[in-house]
Amino acid sequence: MATNELHVPSPAARSLACAVIKQAMLDALDPTAEPTVRHDAEQFLTGDAWYEAWCQTAGIDPTPLLSRRQS
Repeated sequence: MATNELHVPSPAARSLACAVIKQAMLDALDPTAEPTVRHDAEQFLTGDAWYEAWCQTAGIDPTPLLSRRQS
C-alpha cells in the first residue's frame, strides 16, 4: 500500500470496534460490575486515546459518550 493511501478497516474490524464500545457502555452502566471494571469503562467512554482509536476503526465520531466527573 502506498503511503498516501488511507487504511480502511475491514468489516470484521469495524464490527469488533463497535462491540468493544458497546461492552464498555454495558460495563459502565452495570451496577453489579466490579468497581474497577466500571471505572475503567467510564474512563474509556470519556474519550481517552483508546476510545478514539476504537471509534476511528468503527468509523464513528469519537465524541465522548460520558463526561468526566468532577473531582
